[in-house]
Amino acid sequence: MQSWLSRYPKPLLVLVASTVLMVSGFSLLWPLVTIYVHTRLGLSMTDAGLVLLLQSAANLAGNFIGGNLFDVWGGRRTIVTGALLAAIATTAMAIFQGILPYALLTVAVGVGTGLVYPSIYSYAATVWPEGRRAAFNAVYVASNVGVAVGSFAGGFLAQVSFSLSFATTGAIFLIYLICVLLAFRGPAWEKAARPTAPATAGSTLRTPLFALAPLLLAGGMFLDWAAYVQWQVTVPTHMQALGFPLSSYSLLWTLNGAVILLGQPLVTWLTGRVPRVKAQILIGNALFVAAFLVLVRTAIYPGFLIAMALATFGEMLVWPGVPAAADQLAPEGRRGLYQGLISGASSAGRGLGPLLGGLLYDHFPSPMLFAAMTGIFILGFFVLALHDRTAIRQASAPSVPLDH
Repeated sequence: MQSWLSRYPKPLLVLVASTVLMVSGFSLLWPLVTIYVHTRLGLSMTDAGLVLLLQSAANLAGNFIGGNLFDVWGGRRTIVTGALLAAIATTAMAIFQGILPYALLTVAVGVGTGLVYPSIYSYAATVWPEGRRAAFNAVYVASNVGVAVGSFAGGFLAQVSFSLSFATTGAIFLIYLICVLLAFRGPAWEKAARPTAPATAGSTLRTPLFALAPLLLAGGMFLDWAAYVQWQVTVPTHMQALGFPLSSYSLLWTLNGAVILLGQPLVTWLTGRVPRVKAQILIGNALFVAAFLVLVRTAIYPGFLIAMALATFGEMLVWPGVPAAADQLAPEGRRGLYQGLISGASSAGRGLGPLLGGLLYDHFPSPMLFAAMTGIFILGFFVLALHDRTAIRQASAPSVPLDH
């Protein structure tokens, strides 16, 4: 274990450990939104869906703002601001009851956590620039560990008291804030946190393709998340309709976590033989397509296991790969902006995907729903492939002065 950890610099290990803490807090909170609104407050599932949509929209806004603040303020100050906002809002949830304060505080949490994520990914690139994809993959694995820990703990705490869940989440965010203040110090952090002046007249820029490539990358991320989120939205309902118990669905996520942790050597081997991160992303996207093609045809449990395994290997390549590709595209002084764009696209996909999936599930047979999601993944593949070609053309295009 020590030799394995020794390949990572200390600042990245600090970032990874703090990310587990941050994501644990958020993952303790968000799975309870529907249950709290519907069972505790006695409102409809439509009302619960509206609160989730508000939270996603707030998270999207926070991503864009946080990415820009990283370039202006630096990461440490941006993260502290977001974590403080999230800590205050979640603590207030334990005190103030009712749908209106809960909805407003949920929006505040969405903005606060949204501020943090672009800085985490931007830091991954700056505290270990030599790591490239390995740095982003380490943050991705840390995020999944945080999701597992937070989701597991949230269910037990909610059985005791929702107020206890909210107060615990607030305490976790506060501990995370303190960790950032104490641990994000030293030469690597100071270099990463020092805002770089934006490009000015006389600097060089690569042609209009410079702006198109990251937008295509974000568009592909949006499409992939809009389809992938069906694992959490429509797949459990579909499996119940086929007669599978909820425990069978939960086992799929146990498989997901096991594949992510045990499959890291395979991912390391593959990325070592795929020199370009864009190729890694396209391979992962192809695995998404294969996974949902299995869902179109299967009605037996081994089929769902195969589909989840394929989708998990796909996300292991795409989710850390896209931020890494965005970092390669980012000009000096715009790393946070590009990571905010990718984080915002992910939030938008996770927010709109459930609405799209729900509409399709209500009006069409499940195989048609999964076929439509397969089509979205295929579209995402071509968008990302177009980004790939655009990035190549961008790299070979002549530089032109900004003041021309």
